[in-house]
Amino acid sequence: MSTPTIHEKVDVVFKDYPRIVLWRGREYKITKLGFHHKYKKGSTLFHIFSVVSDTLFFRLKLDSTNLSWILEGVNDAV
Repeated sequence: MSTPTIHEKVDVVFKDYPRIVLWRGREYKITKLGFHHKYKKGSTLFHIFSVVSDTLFFRLKLDSTNLSWILEGVNDAV
């Protein structure tokens, strides 16, 4: 699945994994965690989550230094 690249700051409700994504004034309840990995760039640890709501697939990046979330990609849920 090709995911268009986006680079937008989003808010995420997190408990063990992303539960809700708040994007462009809408709330998307996460129904499935598909993938999680982490990588380090310099001294910053990043977590990448692939999650699905009822309607959309999201690729999210968490910056563990400042706990900010970036939406890296979005696509129709399969």
